[in-house]
Amino acid sequence: MENKQILTISLLLSILIVIVGAFLKIMHYPFSEMVIFIGFISTFVFWYIAIPEIKSSTKISGSEKFMWIFGLIFISSFTSLVYLLSARKRII
Repeated sequence: MENKQILTISLLLSILIVIVGAFLKIMHYPFSEMVIFIGFISTFVFWYIAIPEIKSSTKISGSEKFMWIFGLIFISSFTSLVYLLSARKRII
């Protein structure tokens, strides 16, 4: 499987699973923590592939690399969508 496919699948799964897990948590289902945890694991898979891609890029400056990595860690869903849909073509 290609990195782009893995990134797309892991990002979409993480967003979907975390939203479903949050809904289940609101409804007080007993296994909701496990669902949210699985969503976070999927997010970590995305990070595991995206962060090395950003760090090894020669097309962007060091400050922009820092901005992307900081955004992926702290504003994960929004930054991940922007990275995947538009910026990845320019970075790698």
